[in-house]
Amino acid sequence: MSVNEIMELKQRIESLEAALEEAREDNRFWGKFFLENSWGMVIADTIDGKMLRVNPRYAQMHGYQPLELIGKSIYDVICAPGHQKDRLQVEPKLDQDRYEYNSVHVRKDGTCFPVHIYNREITVNKRRLRIVSIWDITENELKRKEFVKYRESLEALVKFRTDELEKTNERLRIEIQHKETAENELAKINEEMFNILDSIEDYFKAVNREWVITYANKAMVKALEANGFSGNIVGRDYWEVYEGFSKAINDACEKVMNYRVPTRFETFAQSIKQWVEVSIYPTGNGISIFLRNIEEKRKIEKAIEEENHRLYSLFNSFPGLIYVQEENHKIRFANEAFQAKFGACLEQACYEVIAGKSLPCTDCMSSHVLRSLTPVWKEMVFDNRIYEVYSQPFIDANGSRLIFKVLLDITDRRSADQEMARFERLNIVGEMAAGIAHEVRNPLTTVRGFLQLLQSKKETIDYHDYYQLMRDELDRALSILTDFLGLAKDGSYQFELINITKTVTALAPLLTADAINQDKKIVFELREVPNSIGSENELRQLILNLTRNGLEAMPKNTTLTIQTYQWDNDIVLRVCDQGGGVDPAVLDKLGTPFLTTKEQGTGLGIATCKRIAERHKAVLDFKSKETGTVVTVKFPAPEF
Repeated sequence: MSVNEIMELKQRIESLEAALEEAREDNRFWGKFFLENSWGMVIADTIDGKMLRVNPRYAQMHGYQPLELIGKSIYDVICAPGHQKDRLQVEPKLDQDRYEYNSVHVRKDGTCFPVHIYNREITVNKRRLRIVSIWDITENELKRKEFVKYRESLEALVKFRTDELEKTNERLRIEIQHKETAENELAKINEEMFNILDSIEDYFKAVNREWVITYANKAMVKALEANGFSGNIVGRDYWEVYEGFSKAINDACEKVMNYRVPTRFETFAQSIKQWVEVSIYPTGNGISIFLRNIEEKRKIEKAIEEENHRLYSLFNSFPGLIYVQEENHKIRFANEAFQAKFGACLEQACYEVIAGKSLPCTDCMSSHVLRSLTPVWKEMVFDNRIYEVYSQPFIDANGSRLIFKVLLDITDRRSADQEMARFERLNIVGEMAAGIAHEVRNPLTTVRGFLQLLQSKKETIDYHDYYQLMRDELDRALSILTDFLGLAKDGSYQFELINITKTVTALAPLLTADAINQDKKIVFELREVPNSIGSENELRQLILNLTRNGLEAMPKNTTLTIQTYQWDNDIVLRVCDQGGGVDPAVLDKLGTPFLTTKEQGTGLGIATCKRIAERHKAVLDFKSKETGTVVTVKFPAPEF
């Protein structure tokens, strides 16, 4: 062999070695792409499903380490029961050996999750292999639909090219003369890769380390042209084309180029006038940039956000206390009224927040509501308030079971119901009093007259004491009837100008005489007050009833004080006794007909006083302790 042939052969070997090194670099790139890809990728035997190569994302999705899956069958380990033959039911295929379908996979911990699968079958060294790419469609169905064809095609291309490069490397070591064939094959593969990138709707470009744009797919070129760019951007300086546009994208490209760490974010791309999801990856020669249009996604997110805002505004404007409870009793949501009542409460147990307990309430209906899936109404008492609780079960979008609860404070309504019942009883008493007065009073008066006549005769002197006893009892019955009539009056009285101080002054001799007869004392502390509109007779009855009640409640040698004065816009009458006070349990019920603490009382005196106060638009108030009781009547001062 001549020297020239040797030199020519040497040059040919060096050229082939350079090509081999380039092929190795490409192989390392695609191998890195396989391992660092965010999609789950696996290479398996088509016949038995044994996994030959697994990228970390695929193993992570299923809860394994990559080495745990190597050699195991997809059908035995990964496919959920009943889904091993999902691939055979796919119609139609994308082409002869490429197809995609939905299935269900099982994780290492036994939980299942839905996936979208893209398969491509290839033959390597007469062995039929399947390249599988998957992603979890529960996380982002929209992303799956938009990326499925692009990602699966790219994964198939990576595996196909890796296998071809390995075969090419082996051939180069054995037969250097096959270099030209290997170069043609690599060119064909590159052309196929570019065709795939040109076919996707996402925007893609590659930039080398010198910041020269080495590739831009058709979608990118078309978008730039639609926004005023003309000419081919491939071969141009990146900063010359994009200077002044999308600072966030430019800063991210520079960071990935310098630090070789991939990144992903959302921003507005000024160069194509769209909101996009940006994915930037470092490559052996520079960086690759993917842009995905997310305008529709943002519209959906905005619509959802506005709907949520309307819903929360509705809940917060509702007068009731609203919250959403999880199965474990934790509060997921509470409206403003609920949080104003119970404070910060999210992620806390409802029984801790509302009832202040460490364990669920014994009468809690949550378990029953979730089991029966039927709404429940129930009344409960919290913090001395009565609430009507409505519980409605529902299933959240993620499948979790929740309970929507509304607490309505009905305490005031119950109080109003009780007050209405009291008014009805008073009405019944009034009607009964009028009936008794007409049917009983006149016959009793007649009987009393005849008794008085018999008592005046000398022939019955031996029975005078009996007659006197019967007259006293009849007088007592007539007194009760008089109280009935006072309570039953319908308020059709002639109102005129009256003066409370003058009325008390006029009654002072009578009241003083009553006190002296009982070995007690009355002190009058009367100030001048303005005239007001009212009934003189009813005011006298009110004063007499309150004064006599006070005197009867006091022991001997004690003092009862009567005061009149003006306070702000009220004219005040106060009666202060030195009795033993009123039991707190009875104090709140004073004024109820027939309720009395006196042995010979009728329970109608205070009720009559209350009716008189109501007709005069006055407020009757009782304060009592062991040293005595103070009754305050506040009459509105006239405006003339």
